[in-house]
Amino acid sequence: MQRRRFSHSATLEERLVEFARRVRSDVETLAPCSERDELVEKLRQIETALDMNQFLISSGSNRE
Repeated sequence: MQRRRFSHSATLEERLVEFARRVRSDVETLAPCSERDELVEKLRQIETALDMNQFLISSGSNRE
Protein backbone atom coordinates (compact mmCIF):
# COMPACT_ATOMS: atom_id res chain seq x y z
CA MET A 1 0.00 0.00 0.00
CA GLN A 2 1.40 3.36 -1.02
CA ARG A 3 1.48 6.31 1.31
CA ARG A 4 -0.26 9.45 0.22
CA ARG A 5 2.03 12.42 -0.01
CA PHE A 6 0.81 15.96 0.39
CA SER A 7 2.87 18.98 -0.50
CA HIS A 8 2.13 21.97 1.69
CA SER A 9 2.36 25.45 0.27
CA ALA A 10 3.12 26.93 3.72
CA THR A 11 5.56 25.87 6.41
CA LEU A 12 4.40 24.13 9.57
CA GLU A 13 5.05 27.31 11.53
CA GLU A 14 2.96 29.40 9.13
CA ARG A 15 0.09 26.93 9.31
CA LEU A 16 0.22 26.80 13.11
CA VAL A 17 0.30 30.60 13.39
CA GLU A 18 -2.72 30.90 11.11
CA PHE A 19 -4.59 28.21 13.04
CA ALA A 20 -3.75 29.97 16.34
CA ARG A 21 -5.05 33.25 14.91
CA ARG A 22 -8.37 31.63 14.00
CA VAL A 23 -8.71 29.90 17.38
CA ARG A 24 -7.90 33.15 19.24
CA SER A 25 -10.58 34.92 17.23
CA ASP A 26 -13.11 32.22 18.15
CA VAL A 27 -12.12 32.37 21.83
CA GLU A 28 -12.65 36.14 21.92
CA THR A 29 -16.18 35.87 20.55
CA LEU A 30 -17.40 33.13 22.90
CA ALA A 31 -18.78 33.66 26.38
CA PRO A 32 -17.29 31.45 29.10
CA CYS A 33 -18.43 27.89 28.41
CA SER A 34 -17.02 24.41 27.90
CA GLU A 35 -16.50 25.02 24.17
CA ARG A 36 -14.43 28.12 24.93
CA ASP A 37 -12.40 26.17 27.50
CA GLU A 38 -11.66 23.52 24.87
CA LEU A 39 -10.51 26.20 22.43
CA VAL A 40 -8.26 27.77 25.07
CA GLU A 41 -6.69 24.34 25.65
CA LYS A 42 -6.27 23.88 21.89
CA LEU A 43 -4.59 27.30 21.72
CA ARG A 44 -2.14 26.24 24.45
CA GLN A 45 -1.35 23.09 22.45
CA ILE A 46 -0.71 25.15 19.32
CA GLU A 47 1.58 27.51 21.22
CA THR A 48 3.48 24.53 22.64
CA ALA A 49 3.84 23.07 19.14
CA LEU A 50 5.19 26.41 17.91
CA ASP A 51 7.70 26.51 20.77
CA MET A 52 8.81 22.94 20.07
CA ASN A 53 9.13 23.63 16.37
CA GLN A 54 11.25 26.71 17.04
CA PHE A 55 13.45 24.75 19.46
CA LEU A 56 13.97 21.97 16.94
CA ILE A 57 14.80 24.42 14.18
CA SER A 58 17.29 26.30 16.34
CA SER A 59 18.94 23.18 17.77
CA GLY A 60 19.20 21.69 14.30
CA SER A 61 21.11 24.70 13.03
CA ASN A 62 23.60 24.42 15.92
CA ARG A 63 24.77 20.98 14.82
CA GLU A 64 28.02 20.87 12.94
